[in-house]
Amino acid sequence: MSKLENLNPLFYPKAVAVIGATDNSFKHSNWYMRSILKRGFPKEHLYPINPNEERVLGLKAYSRVQDAPEPIDQAIVSVPKKVIKQIIKDCVEAKVKFAVIFTSGFSESDQEPEEGKKLEKELLEIISGSNTRIVGPNCMGVYSFEGGLSIPYMYNPPENGPVSFASQSGGHTVGLASMADFWANIQFNKIVSYGNGIDLEVTDYLEYFVEDPKTKIINLYVEGIKNGPRFFRTLREACKVKPVIVWKGGWTSGGSRATLSHTGSLAGSNQIWGTVFKQSGAIQVYSMEELYEVTLAFLRCRTPRGFNAAILGGGGGHAVVSTDECESGGLKIPAFSPKTKEKLSKIVPDIGTGIANPIDASYFVYNDMSMYSKLLEVVEKDPKIDIIILQHEAMNSERNDLLFNILKEAKPKLEKPFVMILNPSGGPIQYTPEMEAERLKLFKRYLNDNFLIYPSIYRASNAIYKMVQYYKFLERHGKSEKAPETVLKMA
Repeated sequence: MSKLENLNPLFYPKAVAVIGATDNSFKHSNWYMRSILKRGFPKEHLYPINPNEERVLGLKAYSRVQDAPEPIDQAIVSVPKKVIKQIIKDCVEAKVKFAVIFTSGFSESDQEPEEGKKLEKELLEIISGSNTRIVGPNCMGVYSFEGGLSIPYMYNPPENGPVSFASQSGGHTVGLASMADFWANIQFNKIVSYGNGIDLEVTDYLEYFVEDPKTKIINLYVEGIKNGPRFFRTLREACKVKPVIVWKGGWTSGGSRATLSHTGSLAGSNQIWGTVFKQSGAIQVYSMEELYEVTLAFLRCRTPRGFNAAILGGGGGHAVVSTDECESGGLKIPAFSPKTKEKLSKIVPDIGTGIANPIDASYFVYNDMSMYSKLLEVVEKDPKIDIIILQHEAMNSERNDLLFNILKEAKPKLEKPFVMILNPSGGPIQYTPEMEAERLKLFKRYLNDNFLIYPSIYRASNAIYKMVQYYKFLERHGKSEKAPETVLKMA
């Protein structure tokens, strides 16, 4: 049986039990019930399990999971640690396919780590030889848009997406869903928080996402792994099929110590991890922001031929700093060809301006923003340029509308990748929190209209550079240079 067939009941369960479910709204088990119902899972196949409750959220409660009237694919376990062994025995007896253990206090515990490790071993012994698998413990569990599953605190987007995420951290599952939606309009197909991963671990979910036709891009948050060679083999093969973007937690010495107390995992040498990522073709990122920004590049950026970018907009000093930022992120800013410069000189007045790359059109472009259309048309034809970056600042609403409409009309005519950077206003009036709020609304407007947009040139350069690196990796391995059309929303 394939990994897809093995794990499908976890993400698309026909029946779900919440063990420890209660009407007490201060309990996580209650929040699980509410989250699942809100996501749209059919209530006639959702079973509260609690011997002390007759009904939970209007649904009939059962004393034991064995009493549920149909086979249970997924049981969410939110009970005190002292009864966890008996609960898992009940799951095995009821032939529950997946026990998702929210309960914590195992090997990640600072106070009793050895006792926690012993308990984890005992749980594995209980499920040994059975068809029951464990997700967790110390995990938030599963979000599945089409499977009707969600978790407490989770932002539930109204739309499905092509990205799936496996995370050792429960908090990051919740945080990424919300932040990626706001800053990048990214929605997820599936998310799993697997915590200590004593049974099913990151490699299992990676194998599943590679086979899953609904998953086009894979995100991972990893602190430590239990079987390094297996993970490396799987990662190496996965990257030949789909982009795998890995946020490795605990890569500093302090972070490595924190990892042990978070999920009971050994973080390992950062040098070793770097080698693994480089040899496998995985894309390493260092923050949540970088994770969704690189993912956004895969979703919205036409595959550039190379790393050479043109920058339009900004004053002289700003152009210098923008070049530094862009090249620090990985992309290069070459000089335009003589032919391009000649054409640009006929558009940009020769008074306090620059056309070498970056293009500094000074205040002339503010007086006539239609100039951008002419500049874009010329720059795109330069054979030395692979990517076009336009940076501008948020202005008053009328001028913001004008710029937006000009760029909206110009973008579909471009064959090369186009990236928008929206900077804060440079004056002459005092910059206020209200003005920053308006800039964020404008940022979202560009995002909603399918622009590839970033808060800074460095962050744009870094994300696109890592995306191009991945396609260069595919070329070296004889794979297609272009991303699948099902992944991209062409910018």
